[in-house]
Amino acid sequence: MCYSKMRLSVIVQLVIASSLLAGCSSIQKSSSSEQTDIGPPPDVHVALNGYGLPAGFFQPDADTKCGSQIIGYRFVVWLNDDTVAVGFNVSPNCRQSPGAKVDGLARTLVFNTSGVLKAKRDLPYLADGNGELVAQGEARPGPGRTLLFRIESVNLDDKGRNESKSGVRLLDADLKDVAELDEFLEQTTLVSSALVFQKGVVLTGPRTYSVLGGAPLAEIQKWTLDWPVGTRDTKFGEHGFAFVSCTQELRPGEYTPSNVIYGGAKIRCAINAQGEDASVWTSPLKDGENAAIVGLLADGAVVGQARDGRTAAGRLVIWSKGGNSEAVPWLPAQFDGTVDSATPDFSRYASFATNDVHPCNPLGRILGAACDEGGNGRLFVFDRRSQTPIVNRMFPKNGRAALSPNGLHYASFESNEFRVYSLPVLK
Repeated sequence: MCYSKMRLSVIVQLVIASSLLAGCSSIQKSSSSEQTDIGPPPDVHVALNGYGLPAGFFQPDADTKCGSQIIGYRFVVWLNDDTVAVGFNVSPNCRQSPGAKVDGLARTLVFNTSGVLKAKRDLPYLADGNGELVAQGEARPGPGRTLLFRIESVNLDDKGRNESKSGVRLLDADLKDVAELDEFLEQTTLVSSALVFQKGVVLTGPRTYSVLGGAPLAEIQKWTLDWPVGTRDTKFGEHGFAFVSCTQELRPGEYTPSNVIYGGAKIRCAINAQGEDASVWTSPLKDGENAAIVGLLADGAVVGQARDGRTAAGRLVIWSKGGNSEAVPWLPAQFDGTVDSATPDFSRYASFATNDVHPCNPLGRILGAACDEGGNGRLFVFDRRSQTPIVNRMFPKNGRAALSPNGLHYASFESNEFRVYSLPVLK
């Protein structure tokens, strides 16, 4: 991903907001090693060295040493309940010499849950940032059980100037092309991984969003929205949307909406949601809490992570029409993480979380700032019927893991291997 001045400004604002959400550095953090590992051993190990995985791919600094200059890929993505895609760049992570530009090549392998290879494909991509800031490559589930391969790169135009290229490429379970769209992907939906695009670049005023889903890909919803002053986060579902709105105490006892975040100001925020029938409902958060929205469920309920700065983890909550809310099982208080994958009904969900004393913030990671990127965090898998996680284990920061759509397995890409784990069925 390439960052223009405008997009870098947005990132700075997001980092400031996330810092406010996370609270001050007085939050006490304990070592990951104090946690006891919980969870099943892997059913399947597939060594990937024989499939072209570069030597040293999982060294602690392999994905960060030149991460602000060269785009690389590492991912594990479920395409259906029995099919998993694993991807990595076989091209170098750094320039071999100052003038030697890197040509990117991402290798994608598709396995079934028994570890049998079903498909293989190499995808060329523009890897070298040409001096521009870049973020690491990304792949995720796409609509219609496809693999979404995200394209964010820098190219030189015919006058030798850097220009950004943004788009998405959808591949089926056989890694054949399904669609390619040369637009900037705003987000994907939680339930069916529909694609959300904003039409054009709009700094103020109404914005138009298009939601594409299904197979074949088609527009399933279109919205023209003018977000109110004080909007902090926005998220779309297949047929609705939600946003967080906040006011700040800028004068004693007087709460005012503002798009500027004032450090130290008390806040009052609310979850707002609108369905396809244009009905709107609002659910206030606790005083001092802000929230990051995870996504919308099929019934219009909103999943989000509420934080007031007292703990790193905050609360994971499902808000529903009528003012109902349900706090669901979540991370130990000292751990910081987000929902990384989940079943469509959100009965199970997974998070990679860390409790580093000096973790990298998003802007620091993009700018290549010195911070702790080595070592391990922990992988958690939750079932809403259990107050304790069904998986809680040490996991490398440069590994990847994902929960299957039916929640019966999770797959990982770590320590030079593709692995599949069976999860217990709770009654």
